Amino acid sequence: MSNVDLKLLDSLSSEQKNACVCMENMLLTACPGSGKTRTVSYKLAFLVNQFQGSRRLHIAITYTNRAADEIMARLDAMDVTADNIWTGTIHQFCMEYIIRPYSMYSDRLRRGYHIIDEYVQREYKREIRKSLGINCKDWELDKHPRIKEAYKKLLMQRKEIDFEDILIESLKILEQRPYVAENIASIIASIQVDEYQDTNENQYKILAEICKKNNEIIISFIGDVNQAIYGGLDGIAKTKDEISSLFEQEFLEKHLTGCYRSIQQIVDYYSNYAVNRIEIASMRTDSDKDAIISFEDSISKEELADHVAEIVKERLDQGEKEEEICIIAPRWELIFSMANKLRMKLPDVMFNAPDITPFKYDPMNPFYLLAKLTFMKTQGHEKTRKRYANDVIGMLKNDYGINIKKGFDCFTLLKIINSVIKLSDADGIEVYKNVVGRVMSSLKVDLSNEEALENCYNQFLEKTYDRVRNNSLSTTCCDLTKCFEEKHGVVISTIHGVKGEEYNTVIAFGLLNGLVPHWNDIFEGDRRNTAYKLLYVLGSRAKENLYLISETGRTTSKGALYTATDEIVNVEWEYTKL
Repeated sequence: MSNVDLKLLDSLSSEQKNACVCMENMLLTACPGSGKTRTVSYKLAFLVNQFQGSRRLHIAITYTNRAADEIMARLDAMDVTADNIWTGTIHQFCMEYIIRPYSMYSDRLRRGYHIIDEYVQREYKREIRKSLGINCKDWELDKHPRIKEAYKKLLMQRKEIDFEDILIESLKILEQRPYVAENIASIIASIQVDEYQDTNENQYKILAEICKKNNEIIISFIGDVNQAIYGGLDGIAKTKDEISSLFEQEFLEKHLTGCYRSIQQIVDYYSNYAVNRIEIASMRTDSDKDAIISFEDSISKEELADHVAEIVKERLDQGEKEEEICIIAPRWELIFSMANKLRMKLPDVMFNAPDITPFKYDPMNPFYLLAKLTFMKTQGHEKTRKRYANDVIGMLKNDYGINIKKGFDCFTLLKIINSVIKLSDADGIEVYKNVVGRVMSSLKVDLSNEEALENCYNQFLEKTYDRVRNNSLSTTCCDLTKCFEEKHGVVISTIHGVKGEEYNTVIAFGLLNGLVPHWNDIFEGDRRNTAYKLLYVLGSRAKENLYLISETGRTTSKGALYTATDEIVNVEWEYTKL
């Protein structure tokens, strides 16, 4: 069917349905497991149905690309016609609707620009540190005024912008050229902002500049103040009144309060860490089921992997699927080490752990997307591949000024990529370079005559070779194909990495002062709020079982012993004895 059957809303709860059919501006607070993403998806479907015949857009702004993909997958499953639905991050929105079409109105961007990622940013700042003779650690680079000033000058000289600049320049264009905001506002029917608590000030202002030019735009902010774990990136959870004042419009406040994920004991436990305490009721039919909630602070780091392996084996023996178990730590280095040890101790168990791959994830880089299109599987991913191919063409045309010849479309690009033979044991990077060469040849592009595009390509290859060399990675076509395959098994990730996910069993370790919360938050920030939000997110991932571990024996760089996170120690709870 081309339009959503409104009977689909019958599967929603009354709170979810009320949020979906609300045609006014709305701040929707959603507790963990209340069906937030489901509600956003159904609301988009409902709006498409309500605006039948209209070409105006329905925008869903997400914090991650993964969340955007999930929303599109849900809409595809509902067979919703998504021609006038756009999903993506705020940076992608700014590029698509502000910078690419209106960069000529920016003094900085009108002569061309190139987006750099975190890798290039870090390398630039390290080079500046060295040239200025400044003695500071990598994590202090962003705080040093001379480095910051020199970095900004360097970007200006090289006609480059970083992610922060995307927001700054977008806001300048909207504020200095009001008719740009009017043009954008005229093509939008609705905006849904997911995880609004992680929105920063410039992002709020960008959306406000647009919405103030068309008060018919229906805008919804959806999220949970208690899960605002990106405060270090300047995320702000504004109140309804603050949002109303900024947007100069009235907002309703609605709530999703029922938890369909966790049994009540789990809900009651993680509620101890709520910064803004609310009553949450488990809506599961077995809500009164007994949970396993344990806290151990006497296991040494040497015993840790064995202990975690025992828990995993026990849960699997109880009939749980591998995908229903998640192991969480606050830092990636702890994750990599634990993943390697568990693979050795449990060779028959599959683990979905982050691996360092040759190609650094960067969906706003056309050469990353070309790598993904080269090595991702084709069957069952036709819509996604078509979308990526269109993105590549759009970036080449709009970001780098490449003349796309008539008739060269996403199907042409995919045909070129698919025509390259990829033998399983061939050098994948050489195959990738062959793909890039064929694409450029088809477009009649000589990279040596396209400075910005050539720099982007060379930097991408440099990053790739660095990652291969520094981590001794294999680069056969078979290995690179695995990098883009959907992984299965016991999930191993960070607290930030599992935000929005859910598992029957959660096993968390590294719960130590200095890690949760980080030393910066202990000495310079609001340690209690930061720790509470991290622990709230961590605990609310679990459906039935939650194992918390503050291992002993870890030491700081100065040799001091790490201790169990105070905020956990101070909670009064009758933990399960293992």
